[in-house]
Amino acid sequence: MAKPTDQSNRILLFTMGTIVVIAACIGWFNYQQQIELFKEKELFKLDCIANAVGYKLDAKEHRRLLQEFPDSTAVDALAKDPVYMEYRMILAQAVKMKKLSSQMYTLIYDSTENHFVFGLNSDKQPLWGFSYDSYPQELLELYNTGGVLDMYEDDNGTWLSAVYPLMDMEGNVVAALQVDEKFDIYQMRARNKVLFNVILSLIIIFIIGTLMFFSVRHLLTRQKRIAQERQEVENLRKELLANISHDLRTPLASIQGYLETILMKDDTLEPERRTQFLNTSLAGTVRLRTLVDELFELSKLEAKETQLQAEPINLIDLIHDVVAVHRGTAQTQQVQVHTHISEDLGLVNGDTKLVDRVLNNIIGNAIKYCNPGDRVDIAATSIEGGVEVVIEDTGAGIPAEDLPHIFDRFRRGKTEKSGTGLGLAIVRRILDLHGAEYALKSMEGQGTTFSFILPCWKAAASE
Repeated sequence: MAKPTDQSNRILLFTMGTIVVIAACIGWFNYQQQIELFKEKELFKLDCIANAVGYKLDAKEHRRLLQEFPDSTAVDALAKDPVYMEYRMILAQAVKMKKLSSQMYTLIYDSTENHFVFGLNSDKQPLWGFSYDSYPQELLELYNTGGVLDMYEDDNGTWLSAVYPLMDMEGNVVAALQVDEKFDIYQMRARNKVLFNVILSLIIIFIIGTLMFFSVRHLLTRQKRIAQERQEVENLRKELLANISHDLRTPLASIQGYLETILMKDDTLEPERRTQFLNTSLAGTVRLRTLVDELFELSKLEAKETQLQAEPINLIDLIHDVVAVHRGTAQTQQVQVHTHISEDLGLVNGDTKLVDRVLNNIIGNAIKYCNPGDRVDIAATSIEGGVEVVIEDTGAGIPAEDLPHIFDRFRRGKTEKSGTGLGLAIVRRILDLHGAEYALKSMEGQGTTFSFILPCWKAAASE
């Protein structure tokens, strides 16, 4: 069976390979499409040039030039004709302005010889009267109608062309103006532009693919983390059930044992022993009741069923009341408890019953983990917007490995003496319910400091 990591790597490699293949296919398809589109644009440009320049040429004057200068032997005299000079200048300027790689010229179809003869041309070297025998057959169709010639070959190379017929007043075609572009030059220019667009597209695809790759990797990592968290939750659930079973079974076994002893030895049991057994059973019952109450309280807090009954609280009186409750236990354990409370301490906003529970749990824990001669200091001071309560002890402290889990339910550290392991879990959820800031610092063998901040009543009321 493949490991999750191996499976994730295969998925990532497959994703990356798919992205590369898709990018290559899109790039090739885009290249072909762009080349074809560029050719259509080039033919359209040549057609526009042919129409614009051909419109400036008078078919009647072109016929006159043909009649007066019928063949190439009359080139010298033709060069002096003002109309010829003007038309050649028009063609030459058009070639220069449009940056064409080939000259522009007119063609006259000779039906008797079944070939074309050159007429006007844009170059200084006249082509007048020379025959054009290697023409494409499509040129015969376009001679009378005009249009574009897709890629074709003749004796001079491969071309893209556009044709514009020069017609007289009666609609007779006198000649046709042809505009050419060398295919090699067009192709090089087209490839440069298309390759730029394709490379830009591939860069965009690569960026998107990279984002997809990292998204997939993040998703797989998240799924792996969720799986680990589920496993941790399952382990915690098993541990929780084990802890609950142990904490319920211990007092129940004790109660059952002592009660069975009382029933079995009812006639022979001394009154002092009977009282001892009953007190022990009662203590077990109290412990069992405490555990059930804390479990019920924690479940209500976690299910958000506990509603905060906010009211102004006098922390001075509340802290003194809680300290008085634990004073007897502290004296029994020979632990000194001192309070340092500012007399000008203002009222705070909170649920009296829940805040009382927080103070009881923290102070009770502090005393429990102290040794004879240790001390617990409880301080309360006003700060901006609230009151900070700090409970500091010089007791056993908490091992560093236990600190990250100290607020987990049923979590007991190495120094745990007794208890349900729910006290700090309840404290955390009560403080979260109040929206209070809290912190815990501890070093093993040096003691623990717990602090929390409750908002002032006036500040909370104004909000």
